[in-house]
Formats: sequence, C-alpha cells, structure tokens
Amino acid sequence: MVSARAALLAGFVGLSLALQPSIGLASSPLSLDALEEADEEARSDMIVRLSLEGYMLADTEYLIQEGEAVYYPLGQIASHLELALDVQPREGEVTGWVLDPDRTVSFDAESGMGKVGGDPLVLGDEDWIQEHDDLYLREEAIQAFLPVDFEHRPRDAEIHMRAEEELPVLSRLERESRWAELRDGAPADEGEAWLPREPLPRRALTRPAWSLSLDQRLNDEQTATRGDLAGAGDVLWHESEWRLLANDEDGLRRFDGVLGQQVSHPALERYELGRVNPPRYDLVRRGRSGMGVTATNRPEGVARTTFTDQTIEIEVPEGWDVELYRDGDLIDFAQDVDTDRLEFDDIDARPGTNPYTIEFYGPHGERETITRTIEIGPGLLPPGRVHYSLDAVREGESLYEQDPADEHVRSAAGRVDVGVTEAVTVGADVHYQEPDEQAAPAERELVGADAAFSALGVWGRVRGAFDREDGSAWRLSLDRGLGPLDLGYEYTHVDGLEGDAIRSRVSGELRHGHELQAAGSLGPLRTRLRYEHQESADGESTWQRLRTRENVTIGGQRLRHSLRVSRTDDEDPAARGSLQTRWGRHRQGRLSLGVSYDLAPEAEMDSANAEHSQDLNANWRGSASLRGSFNDRPHRLRLGLSRTSREYWRLSGRGQIDTEGSWQVSVGVDVGGLPHPDGGWYPDPEAGRGYDHGAVLARVHQDGEPVENVEVCADRQCGASNEDGEAWVARLEPHEPVNVEVDVGSIENPFVRPAKEGVSFKPRPGRVLPVEYALHETGEVDGTVQRRRGLYDPEEVSGFEVEAVDAESGEVVRSERSVFDGLYILDRLPPGAYRIQASEEQAERLGVPQSATAQRVAIEDDGDLARGYDLTIHDDGEIVQAAEPASPVEEIRFGFDEGYSLREHLEHVLERLEAPMSDEDLAALVEEVQMLNGDPDDGDSVIVPADQAPLDEIAHWERTGKLGLESQ
Repeated sequence: MVSARAALLAGFVGLSLALQPSIGLASSPLSLDALEEADEEARSDMIVRLSLEGYMLADTEYLIQEGEAVYYPLGQIASHLELALDVQPREGEVTGWVLDPDRTVSFDAESGMGKVGGDPLVLGDEDWIQEHDDLYLREEAIQAFLPVDFEHRPRDAEIHMRAEEELPVLSRLERESRWAELRDGAPADEGEAWLPREPLPRRALTRPAWSLSLDQRLNDEQTATRGDLAGAGDVLWHESEWRLLANDEDGLRRFDGVLGQQVSHPALERYELGRVNPPRYDLVRRGRSGMGVTATNRPEGVARTTFTDQTIEIEVPEGWDVELYRDGDLIDFAQDVDTDRLEFDDIDARPGTNPYTIEFYGPHGERETITRTIEIGPGLLPPGRVHYSLDAVREGESLYEQDPADEHVRSAAGRVDVGVTEAVTVGADVHYQEPDEQAAPAERELVGADAAFSALGVWGRVRGAFDREDGSAWRLSLDRGLGPLDLGYEYTHVDGLEGDAIRSRVSGELRHGHELQAAGSLGPLRTRLRYEHQESADGESTWQRLRTRENVTIGGQRLRHSLRVSRTDDEDPAARGSLQTRWGRHRQGRLSLGVSYDLAPEAEMDSANAEHSQDLNANWRGSASLRGSFNDRPHRLRLGLSRTSREYWRLSGRGQIDTEGSWQVSVGVDVGGLPHPDGGWYPDPEAGRGYDHGAVLARVHQDGEPVENVEVCADRQCGASNEDGEAWVARLEPHEPVNVEVDVGSIENPFVRPAKEGVSFKPRPGRVLPVEYALHETGEVDGTVQRRRGLYDPEEVSGFEVEAVDAESGEVVRSERSVFDGLYILDRLPPGAYRIQASEEQAERLGVPQSATAQRVAIEDDGDLARGYDLTIHDDGEIVQAAEPASPVEEIRFGFDEGYSLREHLEHVLERLEAPMSDEDLAALVEEVQMLNGDPDDGDSVIVPADQAPLDEIAHWERTGKLGLESQ
C-alpha cells in the first residue's frame, strides 16, 4: 500500500515537471514565483488590465511572456496614451514623436537601430518580438520610447503605469471623470485618492453601540424566551466587544468579551485578550476559540504558510441559513442553524489570495453579507521579513457560562515565519497543551517546522510536528495549475504523534493519509473532485471518501450539485448527494428548490424542499417553505412575515407545522442603538447587528440651516440627512480606511457644493465619527492656456497646472491641469476673492515669477461663472499676457530700431499680443510715447505706458533689446 502511494506521489511530481503549460495571468492562481521560475523557453499569452495613474485604459490588453521577460505592445500602449507614434508591425518600423514635435522617434526592426529625440537607440534581438498585430518590446526597451513606468501585478492580472512626464491624456481623463461626477453624482472611475485624515481619538470609556434581539417561541410542548445583547466601544483605551445570551430557563446563559488594540506597527500589529481566535496549525492544533490572549505583527490578510484544513468561525443568529462562497462558487452552507457559533471547516484554499463571501438569510427574508480572506503561499512574504504570533488560550471557554463544558484544554503557542527568498518561506512553532485534570491525554509539549516553496510551476509545503515522547508526523502538500484546472496532492504520515488536528476517519491511530484533488472551470462549469484515503497504524483499518461538487450556470440560472461517497474497511459504501437551484433576486422575489438523495446502501430520494420569499411592499416581506420527506421523517410547512425597512427596529414572525401534528409559532424583534456624539443613543438605521462596526454622523447645513435629503457616503454605504440635517452611515468595516464624502448628485442645486471635499478615517468598532458639512453656492473659473512663438499662430498648452489661491489666506483651494485644447476649469470654488495662477513648478519651468501669471477674480455669494481668464506665454516666458492680471506691468521697454518708425514698433507689439487697436487709439498711443521718450535714436530704450487696453493685459515683460521687426 505504501509503495503504491509513493508511486502516485512520484507520478504527480513527474507530471508537474514534465508538463509546461501556458502560464497566463488569467489561469488558476499560482504564486509569483511559479511565473518567474517557469521554463525560460516557454512562451505564454497574457490578458491583463491596463491602467494609468489609477485610470483604466483597457480591460483586456494582450501581452507576451517569455521566461521571466514580459513584452508590451508599443503601438497599442502608445494609442492608449494618445501619443503620435505610428507602428507598422509587418514592416517592423516605428515613426512619430512623443509629447513634442521636436522629440522625434524612429526605429527599424531589421537593423535593430533607431533614434529617440536625436539620441541613438540600439536594441538586441531579445528586446523585441515582431508580431503581425504589433511590435512587442521588453519593459526596459519600451521605456526608451514612452515616458511611463510599468508595475506588473501578476496575481491581479494587471499592469499599472505611472507617468514620468506630464501626459495630456491624464488631463482629459481627469476632466471626463470630474464632469461625470458633477453630471450624475456617480463615483468617478479614478485611482484611489485619500482625503485629509480625520482622527478618531481613543478614549478611556465610550458609550457603546448595541444590538438587542428578543425571540419568543411557543410550540406544542413548551414556551421559550431567548435574548441576545451585544455591544462594542472603547474601554481603557482599548477596543471592546461583548455579547450576552440569556433565556427563560437558565437566565444569563453565556457572556463573552474581548479587549483589543490595533497597533499597526512593524513590531506589533495587534493584540487581544478575552474571547480570542488563535491561529490553526497543521498536524498539531485545531485552533478553537476561547478565553486567552494573542499578539502578532502579521497584518490582516497577509500570507500564512498553512495550506489545508482551513476554518472560518462566525456568529449566526439562531434559525438563520448561511452560505459560503468563493469566487461566486457556493462551497458550503448550513440551514436552520441551531447554535450561536458556526464553523465552516476543511475549506478549500489555493495558494494566493482566497476571498470568501458569507451570506446570511433570516427566516423571514432578512439578509446580511460579510467577507473573509485567507492568504496562503510563499512569495507573499518578502525575503528577510519576519512575522510572528503568540497566544495562550483556554479553548471553548467563555468569561461566564451557565453550563460550562466538562473539558477545557489550556494551550499556549508561538509561531515565526521568515521569508528566505522570493520562492521560499520557512516557519517554526512551539506548543504546550494542558487539559483539565479529569481530561485525557496528559499535558504535551510539541514543536512544528515547515517550509513553503515554489518551483517550476509547483507550489508546495512540507510540514513536520514532533512531541517529547518521540512521536512525529509530517505532511507534504503540492499544488499545480494546468490552464483552467488546479491539481493538488497531499500526503500525511504519522508515527506515534497524537494530535486533535490530524484528520483521522479510521478506527485507531492514523498512519498514512492521501488526498488528491482537481478543481477548476470548464466553460460555465465549475467543478471540484477530491479523493481521500486513510490507513490505521496497525494496517487493519482503512477509510476512503470521494467528494465531488459542481456549479454550472445556464442562461443565468445556477445549479449546484454535490456528492459524497465514503467507505470504511470492508463495509458497504455510503453515498449521498444533493441538487439545488434558485430563481430570481432577493428584492423582486426568490424561489429556491432542492433535493437530496441516497445512492448507497440503497438508491432512494431522501427529501425535497421549496422556499419562496418576496417583498410585499416597501416595509414587509413574506416567505413560505415546504419540506417533503421520502422516508419516515415528517413533512413540514413554514410561513413567515417580517418588517424589512431600513429603520431602527425589525419585527419578524413565523409559524410552522408538520404532518405529525407538531407546531411552533415564534415572534422576534431586533433593535439597536448608535452612540450620539451629543449624548444618548440614536436608533441604529440598520436595526442592530452592526454594533461591532464603525459609523459616521454627518451634519449637513447651509447658511446655518439644516439641509434634508443629502446623501453622505463612506465606502459603499450611504445615508440621507433627516430634517435635522443629520445623516447616519453605519456598518463600516473596522480598521479599513474609508473616504467620507457628500454625494453631490443628491443636492438639488447643481451649483451648491460642500465647503470641504470630505475626510478619510479608520472606523473602530462601536465608534461614531462626527463630521460637519457646510454647503454653499460655488463658482467656476475657466480659461485657455496658449503658447506663442514670435508671430506664429498660438498653440494650445495641455497639462498646464493652474491653481486657485484664496486671496486672504493664501491657501490653494483648487488646482487643475489644462486639457488637450488648453482649456482649464477650476470649479466648485466657494464665494470669495481668488488669484488664479500657474503652480510654482510651472512658473519655474517658464522662468517667470509665479505672481506674473496671477489673475484677479471674485466669486459672489450666488455662485459666479467667470469665463475667459486666458493666459498666453510668449517666447518661453519673455511675455506673459493675462485677461485680468493681478499685477499688470506699469510700462513696456524695448530697444529702438532706426530702420522702422515708432508706429511700426507699436504695431508689432500689438500684433504679437494679438490685440490690435483702432487707428485713433493707436495714434493716441504713438503721441503719448513720443511725448514720453522724445525722438529715440537707434538702440535707445523706449518706454511704453501699459495702463491702456489692451496693454493692461500684460502681466510680464522681459525684452530690453530690439523687437526684431525683420522677423515678419
């Protein structure tokens, strides 16, 4: 038997090394190392998302990978960046210019030579790939043509570009994004830009957010009352969460609590004491929750070296249904839960990031959603990085229990993970377990060590565990992606080690265990097939199980099928399966159908169920379910009604009857409160159950008066202001930063805007952040930025940064860049006086004082639309001309050229400014200049007063030499 298993293991490893499939970013998840260490001769196609500074340019861009090198399509990316490059892939030629017509680009693939801005360029054969659709260049080579940096994120199938220079396309994207937001209030498709941070101060003691659920049940045998009170807030400068369960039979049945601190420091990320969830360890420890203390510097969601036997523990209201999804795939569920804590164990988890969604369904149409993430694999812990975790726990114990369990295992553990290379992570852990005196086995001291690695497309982990009695166990896990499929193999060998976490189905001690799994997608079908085999230490007992699960979507309809076949020793196999489907959506009405069946020892239908729920109106929802049995179990009918409106209380009731005459009626109510910053509690708009999340109270007012029906949003949660101008946004995930902003689309007057854009903060459990939003009518300033060289036609300047500066405080209120046609728009300006000017960086590039570009503008209380604040730069800053200069020049000086008359000199100045005067005004100006200067000789400095239009638009003048009239 052992040799057969060894042969199977060797065959799997040999297959992994022999097969070298195309490793694309859209295939089943592999570690970064698998991509980097693939056969250098292998060539693969990559379909990725392409973005620039957070703006999405292409959802599906095609790239090529050869070994470790990634090749980018020059023509496609230049087109996305709106650069004037012409790529002829068949001829292997590149021509055009980048950002400036003087910065020409050329390349000939046949010779491998070209020029960029006059500098020679030579590329080797390994730097480019000539395809019929484009010319693909390595990152170092393509950066010689394009002014961008590339960041390759293989795990997310994304390429992020960062601009090294000012790109006109960025200004266009910013403008389109802003106008889209102003037009319909929809969030802009832009990169993550955090607003100013608003601290949420820690306090010694805060009023908690709370949730209270009461349930009264009456059946044919007894009456039962159940209560659940939970709360969260700050106690002793720590985050505090607690939960109290009671019923009419036992009184106070259980009390749990936890104090924690999110330190977010490299040496200590977080510590907790109270009811904690210690980490799990393969072969050694199951990791049950209990009373104790934990500390770690491992950030939430960072990779762990554990690979199998993952567990998610959650709190579930009694009588609810729960479904666990990964990537839209239903992988486990529990119906009509009769416990407060539910564990989904033995969860499938692949190398990389495993996001899970947990859907809760109440008996009367209630619904809640939470998310969990499990990170696994090497390559996620950089070389030299060290993560640790320490804990001491009395498993399964609460602060107070009316009926405590007979056995509580006391345990302590420490764990260290070290990144050795990009492909190898090692870890070690020590454990001490001491059961109660009446429990067995006796105390144990154990150690564990492991190494996770990635090589040639195979992700693997070796784990060993040992105790002081010379007992040992080890486990080898391997995973390999083959296109859309993922193959995994696990081998476990135990030699005298007793451990609760060693999964054993055989009678007697486990000696060998094998597990082989194939999972992936085939068109609309998602499938997983897992085979498990275990053998006892004496070789007399074996246990085998085959599990399969399929999810298929046909015409928008999802079907889920699962089947389990198991066999112990020489007994007959047992096989049981189920098929489920669901029509409709939650709000419009949902119909769920399911059937379960037995294939062995007898082939028969076991049960079938149907459930329908639908909103009856805006506030109420009804449900009905029928479960029929094909064996000796009774049939059951259940009807329910619940109040589902988003208000501070929720009422539910249901009745149930079966064919044996049993019946039950229950009524429940959920209420909750959030601590109001002014004192007392505000009824939770989500009807409780969000007590352990953060919240925001936004006060919205205009001219001192509260404003109603204005939406305030944080993350994807929004709340509308009431008649007092208060908007509550609840259920914000703690410790995850969010931006809090007014949804400008909810304001009736499109010219009314908040005085500040918003704030960002990190929510804390049970805490409420108060935010003030003052609204006022805003104004807008626009203009065009142009560049003029001599008497040639002006050119629009894109990417020119312009800012609005408060004239009194000197604070920069708004800044924008001009778009492709030179237009800039500074909008949402509160009433007041401003200077519109070039940014300091732009002024330095022009070689002029920043004040020379400043223009005066005033925004009145009713919101002005100030148009035409144009800015023209002549001859690289020699002359700056503005519509309303804040500091116009008092006089103009230039050298007199005796070959031309004074009138011709002044005509030339006006022509260059593109601001001609009438003959009468020009004659008057000539006469004034002659009176001021007399009859100038050749080379004399001529002074021209600039207080007369259009000369009063000159904000800067540097020429002292002759005008160069011959340039005409």
